[in-house]
Amino acid sequence: MKRVFLKLAPLLLIALAAGAAEPLRNEIRLIVEKALAGEREAIARYDAFAVKADEEGYDGAATLFRAQAQAERVHAARFEKILRDRGHEVPAAAAQRPAVGDTGGNLRAAASAEAAERDGIYRDAVETCRTHGAADLAKLFDQTRDSEVEHGNLCMAAARNLEAMKARRAYYVCGACGYTTDVKLPLCPACRLRQPPERVD
Repeated sequence: MKRVFLKLAPLLLIALAAGAAEPLRNEIRLIVEKALAGEREAIARYDAFAVKADEEGYDGAATLFRAQAQAERVHAARFEKILRDRGHEVPAAAAQRPAVGDTGGNLRAAASAEAAERDGIYRDAVETCRTHGAADLAKLFDQTRDSEVEHGNLCMAAARNLEAMKARRAYYVCGACGYTTDVKLPLCPACRLRQPPERVD
């Protein structure tokens, strides 16, 4: 019996590995690709907003935008990994031309965009994944949604206190899930990664 098990063990490992790389259902693949496109748009938007904030002398706002661009890169990398791990091609990034206003307007626009992601793509993604039995991906989308909620909160707070955003500030971004905060914490409150989020100045 032991000998039979030893012969079957490699076959079981191969089967498990093949199962882990099973392609995504079409509905889930499409929503992952849509989320990835949204993250790429957000990166371009925050990068452009940071440049404008620097030009206008809002050092704190520029740092916030850079931190959020970094967080969106974490999200995008996670979605790219899902596609690659399941044997799908990662779509090429489209050219981005974000609309840029003044820093106060950019903060409000960013908060609005984050709310739209929270109540649109990410809510739909969680439901789609749950409907199709992809609990692990539903959890990842829910975690990303929590991060976007905090992004929106930070932008709204900054817009309400725009004058204070001229001062230098530090923000902290979790390298695992992209959660962003202006409070130094010993671990990420979203994914519980037991290492301090990275400081962005």
